[in-house]
Amino acid sequence: MSTRQQRRFQRRRRSAGPAPEARPAESTPLPLQAGAFLAVFAAAILVNLPTLHYGFLTSWDDPTYVVDNPWIRGLSRENLVHAFTKPYFANYLPLHLVSYMVDYSLWGLNPFGYHLQSVLLNGVNAILALLVTRLLFGNFLLAFLAALLFAVHPSHVEAVAWISIRKDLLSTAFLLLTVLFYHRAAGSRSLGRGAYAASIGFFTLGLLSKVSIVALPLFLLVLDWFHPARQRRIDWKAAIANKIPFALIGLVLVRVNTLVQVKAKASYAQDPLPYLMVKGHAVWNYLALLTGLPSGRPVYDTPEFAFGLVSVAANLAGILVLPAVLLIARRRRWEVLGLGAGWVLALLLPAILFPLVTYMADRYLYGPSLGICWLLAAGIAAAGRRMESIPTRAGVMALLTALPLTLFAYRTIEYNRAWSGSEPLWRYAIARSKDYRVRNNLAQALMNEKRWAEAERLYKEASAVENIVSHQGLAAVYYDTHRYPEAQREIERALEIAHKHGAAYTDLTDATMEDLAEIEYTAGAIYWVQSQNQKAIEAWEAALRANPHHERAAQWLRTARGEPAAATTK
Repeated sequence: MSTRQQRRFQRRRRSAGPAPEARPAESTPLPLQAGAFLAVFAAAILVNLPTLHYGFLTSWDDPTYVVDNPWIRGLSRENLVHAFTKPYFANYLPLHLVSYMVDYSLWGLNPFGYHLQSVLLNGVNAILALLVTRLLFGNFLLAFLAALLFAVHPSHVEAVAWISIRKDLLSTAFLLLTVLFYHRAAGSRSLGRGAYAASIGFFTLGLLSKVSIVALPLFLLVLDWFHPARQRRIDWKAAIANKIPFALIGLVLVRVNTLVQVKAKASYAQDPLPYLMVKGHAVWNYLALLTGLPSGRPVYDTPEFAFGLVSVAANLAGILVLPAVLLIARRRRWEVLGLGAGWVLALLLPAILFPLVTYMADRYLYGPSLGICWLLAAGIAAAGRRMESIPTRAGVMALLTALPLTLFAYRTIEYNRAWSGSEPLWRYAIARSKDYRVRNNLAQALMNEKRWAEAERLYKEASAVENIVSHQGLAAVYYDTHRYPEAQREIERALEIAHKHGAAYTDLTDATMEDLAEIEYTAGAIYWVQSQNQKAIEAWEAALRANPHHERAAQWLRTARGEPAAATTK
């Protein structure tokens, strides 16, 4: 009979797992493998199938990215050059726009086709998750279970159901391919050049889809740390050296996006301690959401803290929890736990470090969710191995898989319903959030249906927090209901707020300049309808100074001046 010390040693050896090159060859029959891939793909499709019948969200980014975007109208040379040479909507993500060009070429502005591509991309990502997991851990059963849970994870709803968040689907596909080819390249003493070059290429494509995967090289270092090829100790010089191309490409594209992105203006972002507490609080919330127990939300309210010792310590601990788990797992040689923590940490790091406009969002968990799926799958497989008989083992594993799988699928299907349209989404959000943006967005959805009184009430509630959109919305309500003096008052208040946050047009970002141009254009329309022609002309001239490509302002300005109409351009 083995001693307790011998049993502990054997458990440690099993948990550590063999090195990649020492793992046994794949023994799962090919038909069974094919069935597993098909099951994973089908699960990812089926839970999101209702989204194929959804339309565009009329009050949240879909008009900007797709419906009203002239630069996605087909795969033309002009559109491709513009996508790769100009930032759009305060981001430089050209492949994100190219994906919409493909949709438009096939479907025009039929939302079915756009949702179809998102659903199919989610299915492809589930298959890639299976391939990557099998490669990392050398266990097809663990890979199948992890990919199956990933396929139906509720944190994916926002990325799949919201057309404008296609970027998360694309970037995750490329980052999984990056890991797959990097692992192949690093699987021997000498780095495989072809696979290594492919991994750098896919990483670049991922950054051109969404720059938030920039910290992936950190996970590749963790991977080297847990999988030193044919040696007991990692060669840190070589490991760091082969990450330099990834880092350089990442830094360039982060810099480009930093120059054009809108920065967080919340008060917590200006003070280090509240900022770290908010980010630590977000990490705890993200970890809870990864379990599938809490329901997702389109908008999360920024927390407010009492700065007591317990509150400060608890929230700051959120910043340290993933690095601590990673270090403990490495010391104990718990491979799955270590790689899972490293994966979540690397992919959440940009959301933790950078002062993003959004405090936290479900879409930031799309890629990281695979890490928790590795842990769940490893736990299920470990529980099954404790069973002596094969039928009992299969039954225990089936039951343990069914529990999280059912929870995840239920949460996904349930939350998907909220994304069926703008009004259902913001009705769902308004019951869970005090954020003024939720009320603005619901008001916009109601305005699209000419429900003026309800929209006016919501805009007034939202205007309690100083913001441009509420006053701009009220001006539109009053204009459409022929209450022109009230419309003038509100649009002038919107202009006052706009100028308060930018001393001159040249001091504002491109995104704010476009917003300012739209406000000036609206002001001109309101002045014009009240026969204040000179003020209208001045407003439209201001709109064109802010955005020289504002066609409606240019057309109305020519009309006001009695000039002939010009031919419309793209």
